[in-house]
Amino acid sequence: MSLVHSPENKIARPILQAVANAIKALETVAGSLAEHEIGREDDEQFTIAKRLLWSILESNSYTIDIDTNRLCKAID
Repeated sequence: MSLVHSPENKIARPILQAVANAIKALETVAGSLAEHEIGREDDEQFTIAKRLLWSILESNSYTIDIDTNRLCKAID
């Protein structure tokens, strides 16, 4: 997946941190989605939202470190 987020393809770190926090919040909810009665369309939209947020990080060469749960530069 590839999205153009700015002409220079770079976003300020505070925005990337906010995106990382949004991903973490969505993943917390994802763990409990089975407890909620949501439809297939809602589930698809939820998944799309997570993918779009991840694409923002990845297109700017960032990831979330699984050990520290913090935003960090991706290793190529």
